[in-house]
Amino acid sequence: MANLHLALRSLAKSPAFALVTSGLLAVGIGASTLIFSVFDAVLIRPLPVQHPEDLVRIVQKYPKLPTTGHVPVGYYETLRKYSTSLSSVFGEAQLQISMTEPTPTEAVEVYLPTPEYFSALGVRALYGRTLSPDDAQQEAGTPPAVLSYNFWKKRFAGDRSAIGKTLALQGHKFVIVGVLPRGFNGFSADVEPDLRVPLRTLPLLWTSPAHLNMNYSPFELAGRLKTGITKAHAESECLALWQAAVRTYYPDHPRQAEFQSELGVALDSLQHGYSILGDRYEAALRLLRDCIALVLLLVCANLAGLMLARSATRTEDIAIRLALGATRVRLLWQMLTESLLLSLSGLTGGILISKFLAQRLPDFLPSLRDVDTRALSLSLDLGLDNRVFLFSLATAVVTLALFGLAPAVVASRTSLDSILRGLQATKDWRGRKVLLSLQIAICTLLLVIAGLLVLTLHGLYRANTGFDRDHVVTFTVDPWVAGWTREETKPRIRSLLERVRQLPSVEGAGLSYRGVMRAYGIGMTVAPAGERIESTDFLNTSVNTVSPGYFNAMGMRVLEGRDFSAEDSPQVKPIKVVVNEAFAQRLFPHDDPIGRSFGNDDAGKIAGPTYIIVGVVGNAKYRSMREPMKPIFYKSADDFPAGFVLNVRTLGNPESIIGPVRQALAAIDPATPLLEVGTLSQEINHSTAGERFMAYIATSFGVLAAFLAAVGMYGLLAQLLAERVREVGIRMALGARRSDIGALLGKQVLTMTGIGILLGIFAAVGIGPWLRSSLYGVEPRNFPVFLEVSVFVLLVILAGSAVPLTRFLNIEPGNALRQRN
Repeated sequence: MANLHLALRSLAKSPAFALVTSGLLAVGIGASTLIFSVFDAVLIRPLPVQHPEDLVRIVQKYPKLPTTGHVPVGYYETLRKYSTSLSSVFGEAQLQISMTEPTPTEAVEVYLPTPEYFSALGVRALYGRTLSPDDAQQEAGTPPAVLSYNFWKKRFAGDRSAIGKTLALQGHKFVIVGVLPRGFNGFSADVEPDLRVPLRTLPLLWTSPAHLNMNYSPFELAGRLKTGITKAHAESECLALWQAAVRTYYPDHPRQAEFQSELGVALDSLQHGYSILGDRYEAALRLLRDCIALVLLLVCANLAGLMLARSATRTEDIAIRLALGATRVRLLWQMLTESLLLSLSGLTGGILISKFLAQRLPDFLPSLRDVDTRALSLSLDLGLDNRVFLFSLATAVVTLALFGLAPAVVASRTSLDSILRGLQATKDWRGRKVLLSLQIAICTLLLVIAGLLVLTLHGLYRANTGFDRDHVVTFTVDPWVAGWTREETKPRIRSLLERVRQLPSVEGAGLSYRGVMRAYGIGMTVAPAGERIESTDFLNTSVNTVSPGYFNAMGMRVLEGRDFSAEDSPQVKPIKVVVNEAFAQRLFPHDDPIGRSFGNDDAGKIAGPTYIIVGVVGNAKYRSMREPMKPIFYKSADDFPAGFVLNVRTLGNPESIIGPVRQALAAIDPATPLLEVGTLSQEINHSTAGERFMAYIATSFGVLAAFLAAVGMYGLLAQLLAERVREVGIRMALGARRSDIGALLGKQVLTMTGIGILLGIFAAVGIGPWLRSSLYGVEPRNFPVFLEVSVFVLLVILAGSAVPLTRFLNIEPGNALRQRN
């Protein structure tokens, strides 16, 4: 308690020092806690269910494609009946459908769990109840529905009276019976549906004539391992059951059944859930984590320098205490108590900062899409749970050891004899020089990383897209979600295109099955007609289905041949297609591609004349800005029952056409929801959101590091001035010129800065291979970036040194000789 009292009194005498130190600690701990919260939510935290370590997810791993968990619904019945290694099997189908009540109409993400889903996971409702096995048997009455926490907050304003109300899905009534707890996303760590209804209602909602077989609906399947059963044993059993029954799941598609049998299934651990955010941006998150660690190390180095400087100003106090009989252990504990108080205040401030930023971080995270390019609802629980708090506490302890222990030991070992003789030790000065060089090295490394990431972002923005990015608006519509029948779809699409093309300022309008810049596309394996398809040809091209007028709507030029016309029916064989330049150069590098045929098939087979080329268009980006210009061919269609993207090009501001297009669609069917509306420039921004986020964070950290390094240099020279005024006065009294004093100090500043810059550059070169995957069109060993960063760091350090150096040069020898050190 005596140490605590002395520490409080000492810090109260230096409020500016205490405030600056606590503030720096709060920023470092808060940023570290926030990033750990994201890591915890995405990659570390177990699913909020009972015994998540026993859960496995049934997946399929396609070559060159992301792992998918979509399996036929029939496989659930197979495992439930015959599996001996899984104690329970459960899953849920996934649909995007129209909710017309309560108004306004919107497309919602609906999951349909199996009867034992909630009981197998051990999940209870926050309010009301979950779906029970009885709901699967109850055919009479209104089917039940449970809401996700975020959808309940968004659509029903968190009102508990929502339980008992009804809603309409695809024209069918459902009654709300419960609200699920916050943070429960099912099998996912970061994506949640809007609501869940019993699997038995799938025939009511899955009504598209093109998908009468429910085995084609997206279905996620999981199980719980029996006690003593290994994942490898369960996987072999699941694979055997899959291969034995897979042909029954695709009775009308024998080739697909054969392919699925060869592909097989595997088991992935579901202890932490699967994360789309983690899969897509894991490299960015790890880079962010490492940048935070460097910033925290920089903060500790800066604080250690401040603590050393503070202890140097307290030599008289230390001498008095030593003379009065204080032990060095007592001095050590007193210094550590002050550092402990600073750490506690920094910990408190850091937790408050992390909570504040955690509420706003989801707004800055990139949008997510599934393999069908549907926009997903991000659900991250970044609350301060026990793990996050313990991490914050551990961070505070580590920072305390890094910035508080060494200065306390140095202060406690101060020689009473040297203090009484008025001697000045240079050990502290050397130690602070080392710390400052370390700060400059970290600053240089962070600024190099930031420079490379900024160049990457600029390179992506400057890249040629192949289409008009500035004047195109996209509208995503799903006729099935809207409830259109197959007979209604074609005439309504034709009417929509006619209405939109007649709008003022519209330059062109066309449809596509997949939108561009949406992370995923459709791949296919093709070869020229009559040639054997090799295994190396797997997914060697991409394909998109478009309507006549699509290329004009996208601002893409037809280079050879012709565009599609209304007579190019996909029912006429061979199917007429338009290819891009990359496709023509890959498949027909020495021939005119117009009139040439190609086909798609399995490896080892001869490609038939399935498609015939009628035109060649310029290369255009498809999935993302990072993707190189790959081969792609376009098929023509005038009917899109599974959904389409309406692409509209305008003469002026593209956003001005959004309202008129909405009205045109409402004139055809007022109940049809627009799933997404956005400009192509917005799609490009979404496509580069990860790179932009990384560049922004790295730049912010680099600027902060430069500021801390400048402050560190200022503090070091200011303290040196306080300690060596008398020495400078003696030198000047003996004939030293002011320029000599300036050259001596300037040499030391440049030496420390040069050493720090070189260490930072060497570190940047060392991490170059690891950083390469995050770059685009930029080499990690970018010497112009190294040079620019070096000059910038030098200027920053000189700016931080200007004031102390000026004070050194303005010292009056007479006044200096009268001062006591």
